[in-house]
Amino acid sequence: MIIDSLCYVPTEEVLVDLVASLPPQMARYLKDVFGPKVAPLMGLTAEELYRMKTSLSQAELEKELAPRMRPLALPLEDFVRQLDEMGVDRAVIFNLDEQTPSGLAGLPNDYYADIVKRFPSKFIGVAGIDPLKGMDAVREIRRCYDLGLRGVAMRPFMFGIPPTHAKMYPIYSTCVELDIPIWFHLSVNYSTNTMEVERPIHLDVVAQDFPELKMIAGHGGWPWVAEMMAVAWRNPNIYIDIASYTPKYLGMPGSGWEPLMNLGNSILQDRILFGSTWLFMGQTIEQLADGVRELPLKEAVKEKWLYKNAARLFGIP
Repeated sequence: MIIDSLCYVPTEEVLVDLVASLPPQMARYLKDVFGPKVAPLMGLTAEELYRMKTSLSQAELEKELAPRMRPLALPLEDFVRQLDEMGVDRAVIFNLDEQTPSGLAGLPNDYYADIVKRFPSKFIGVAGIDPLKGMDAVREIRRCYDLGLRGVAMRPFMFGIPPTHAKMYPIYSTCVELDIPIWFHLSVNYSTNTMEVERPIHLDVVAQDFPELKMIAGHGGWPWVAEMMAVAWRNPNIYIDIASYTPKYLGMPGSGWEPLMNLGNSILQDRILFGSTWLFMGQTIEQLADGVRELPLKEAVKEKWLYKNAARLFGIP
């Protein structure tokens, strides 16, 4: 059995939104990172997709992309059937709200709450929160909780502030009060913004101030993997997902993942989570999970990474 701790839903609305509301600071992703894999599926080159993103308004881009995305999209019922066939017990679907720094409003959190409401035994929803919105961000967390969402997600690099910033602290106290986890992008990014605000050491400070706050360090903290392991070792409320990296590279010598492979197979085996972000990976969730199964890990540890750790974190019986 698998729990995908960071999963995309391939509906037409989501596919269009992922490009149309992509912050302009991240346009390079469409040319150099994910574009070469996904643009050809739309009948475009990565360079053409990048030019569309940088020259069209959000509304114009949505209009251009919708007919190209439609053949690639899946109705929710079909996607749920696929998840069942792949042995995915639960999928954690997530939104992002980066309206303040990007100037673009993406799909509302309500869209993801509706998916959870339709398929409560298959999806766990995580709300996108913009910490620069102040108390409105806190109110949005509470509103989303009432809608059935059970977590918060954000990318510190997009806001230009580290997790230790004062604007984050009301969000943390609200998450603790509601007993829901918060997911941080915590790795390399290819935007025009700095990586520095996402160093794992920032979570060490937050963990001391909020020992009850459940935190997920997204994307394994690479390239600061040794620092990430030290922070997680010190703080039992920190989990680490391996989403957006092909598992075989985790076991490759010289990749920088050696500390995670060593400690994730021993002292931190209860806090590593499998996540796929499969839509941009060129592989299915099942193929990525099989990559974990092929890693040089104890068999019991593989089961923890793929299912048991996430089940405990998200309260799945």
